[in-house]
Amino acid sequence: MTIALLLLTSLLAACGGPPPVADEPGTPPGDTGGETPGGNTGSTVVPAALLGDWQAGAASPIGYYDPNSGAWQGATGSSFILKLRADGSYQYTGLLAVGSGSCQSKILSVERGRAAFDGDTMTFTPSEGDVQSTVCGAPVKHEPVTPSVRRWALSVDDYGREALYTRTQNGSGAADAFYRTDKAGQTFPRIGISGAVTAPEGRSVSGTLVVACYAEDPTCQSPATKIQPVSGSGTFTFPALEDRPYILSAVQDANGNGVVDAGDLVDVYSTTDAPGARPTVRPPADGASLDLVVVQ
Repeated sequence: MTIALLLLTSLLAACGGPPPVADEPGTPPGDTGGETPGGNTGSTVVPAALLGDWQAGAASPIGYYDPNSGAWQGATGSSFILKLRADGSYQYTGLLAVGSGSCQSKILSVERGRAAFDGDTMTFTPSEGDVQSTVCGAPVKHEPVTPSVRRWALSVDDYGREALYTRTQNGSGAADAFYRTDKAGQTFPRIGISGAVTAPEGRSVSGTLVVACYAEDPTCQSPATKIQPVSGSGTFTFPALEDRPYILSAVQDANGNGVVDAGDLVDVYSTTDAPGARPTVRPPADGASLDLVVVQ
């Protein structure tokens, strides 16, 4: 298995954790004159662009009536609130609430401490906090908060809205998209990339995912990496990206085991038989093409 296939395997796993508005169009966050992915230049202070209050996810503000049990149930969903201050302090509150019938489970994490930034990583070192959890109404358990390290990138979502993307340092789990709550976030002109995927004879493009990574981030470590499914006819569209070069790859997990292995399909540039260097694409761009080959 090549390094490129290992990368696609990790991206498959991410397609499944916590850190987890429109003004006039401005300059896309990607147009930063050559900064590293994430936009930070290695300072240990909080980057000015990240100062303020951010929220990811959404929890239902009201309960609902369960006709099966005849009882009212609590709210469900997830909500993560991150506050970053110029003095390097942070506050974080995370709520995850799930329920099925009469079983309601919740995890609530509250912490504050110091945030340090180095390149595209941020380290949270709590000075106080608590993690509370309860499963199906059982007594609440308390656990201490622990330091955490996450990658970050200030980018745009599919609607062109400014978003702070974060993901665990090891790349596991999907990225969280945080949006400003202390002031209106920017909305940028939507520029994207579209194209088509072609499968080898006798194989279908159904279930194929196309991945767009920063060109200077060929291993796709940035949480701003975007993934889109292809249509039944093999077309794909990334509706909003930054104004910077990207590289595209594609993968189809034919047996659904979450691993790129024999029988799966990947784009030819993800194999040792690549016809050359993987080309870059800069939005706006139409007509991008990816040819799939069978993993042997």
